[in-house]
Amino acid sequence: MPNCSVCGENCDNDIRLLNHMMEKHGWRNPNVGTPDRNSRGY
Repeated sequence: MPNCSVCGENCDNDIRLLNHMMEKHGWRNPNVGTPDRNSRGY
């Protein structure tokens, strides 16, 4: 299982990890090659 690199929380899969990072830490996994619409907060 992937672990959150910020708080160490265990996630079931990459999608849950990505959602966790965005919701809890306001950050998106840099390994995902899609534009980050949330990086500037709007």
